Amino acid sequence: MTLITIATYTNIFEAELAKSMLEDFGFEVVLLNERMMSMYSSIAGDMYMIELQVAEDKQEEAKRILTELEDSDYLNLILKSESALLNGHFQLTSGKHSAHYIEKIRLLQNPEATNNVCKRMAKRLESYEFDCIVGPAYGGIVLAFQTAYLMGKSFIFTQRKDGEMSIRSGFDLSKVKRVAIIEDILSTGGSVNEVITCLESNNIEIAVIGVIVDRSGGKLEFPAPLESLLCLEIPAWEADDCELCKEGVALYRPGSSDKAAK
Repeated sequence: MTLITIATYTNIFEAELAKSMLEDFGFEVVLLNERMMSMYSSIAGDMYMIELQVAEDKQEEAKRILTELEDSDYLNLILKSESALLNGHFQLTSGKHSAHYIEKIRLLQNPEATNNVCKRMAKRLESYEFDCIVGPAYGGIVLAFQTAYLMGKSFIFTQRKDGEMSIRSGFDLSKVKRVAIIEDILSTGGSVNEVITCLESNNIEIAVIGVIVDRSGGKLEFPAPLESLLCLEIPAWEADDCELCKEGVALYRPGSSDKAAK
């Protein structure tokens, strides 16, 4: 069987991600130079590229699949690879209950996975005009910072002080006129709306809102366009009307970001 290189990568995570995708479609895939990169990651990137290879008679179909796959396909795979998609009975930071939870910390724990997600967010936001990227503490900080770095933008973050969202003191806002907000998980929109109110009170315009996962199924509206890498409609119940509570399923409360339940 003759193998043909259809894509090259500079880091193992992206190469493994593409390999997994194609294998899900039934392709036999080989990664060339993967071992060299894993053994000498600090210097191998200057000398070698990881080459993704498939059978010669399958190359056009494989290229098409890699080209046409949506951000949602990649993000689903990334979240699964980091064991970040959880099933059970969870209390969300909004106070509502759900049978599904996205553990963003497991994504952020892997810098390569996080960088891959941020590259896709940067690509999604490149058509918008803004000078700064804003991330709310804590989950949005890493994502906003890395996306700002990739896009060559400045960065600030907001945090709650005395129960109210504010821009962290010390930032120079003199050149911050128009921003993109980046949040990790969108459920009820409470945090994003708090950030919007905070920015508008500082006479800062919002150009776009980017989220990694929109749990609302695209139902929420904001005074700026919403861009999500993955849009899911995941049911959530008020605590007094929770189906899982009625069934006696044990409730798990994942870590929160000092947000009061609403």
